[in-house]
Amino acid sequence: MKIHANFRLFAATKFDATKYIASPSYGVNRFMLDRIGEEKARATTIVEYQPNSKFPEHTHIGGEEFLVLEGTIKDQFGEFPAGIYVRNPIGSVHAPWVDGDGCTIFVKLLQMADTGEGTTPLHVDLEKAKETAAVSTDFGCVAPLYKNKDTGECVEMCWIQPNKEFTFISNGSGSGIGGEELFIMSGSLFCEGTEYGKWGWLRFPPAVVDAEEQPRQTVKSGENGAQLFRKTG
Repeated sequence: MKIHANFRLFAATKFDATKYIASPSYGVNRFMLDRIGEEKARATTIVEYQPNSKFPEHTHIGGEEFLVLEGTIKDQFGEFPAGIYVRNPIGSVHAPWVDGDGCTIFVKLLQMADTGEGTTPLHVDLEKAKETAAVSTDFGCVAPLYKNKDTGECVEMCWIQPNKEFTFISNGSGSGIGGEELFIMSGSLFCEGTEYGKWGWLRFPPAVVDAEEQPRQTVKSGENGAQLFRKTG
């Protein structure tokens, strides 16, 4: 299966809850954003766990990272409520489940590098990160969630003020060279005349690395601003 599999092309999707696809595990449904492969795949997905559902024990052969969007997801290592960012390293094993409140996550699988990642899980509370580590910008503020110095991967949470324009530029610092990905946790974004609302997803291709500056498409927040998961590198 291939969905938005060409990473050198711009890709974007509006979330539509009517387009969930049932997984092999009863009560666990998927809204696929990008995918290369069948059941074991390099994939970016919104996953809905219906109340009292579970997923069997599995190994993350290429690692796993996820944001908890609604509810609480649990595994043998802890409980992770809405607003938590989790990275489970390559080779990690777990068997997640949810209780009666159900849960929805944004998850990326089989996308971690063999170098620089480490072997310890990472858990970040987004609101605490905003309070303690966020840096002010022209468009709002940004809090770092993860950075791999070996590969250039950088994960951030961005809080964008209403009706703010911002363009991502690769200027040799590493930002944008490996492409950029935006996931809208709340609010909305406009890109090339199209508005993407809550749980919308946009992926920009790698910059032209031999250019001194390579601007992205201009992206503008909606009237209520936006909270964005941003990954570069």
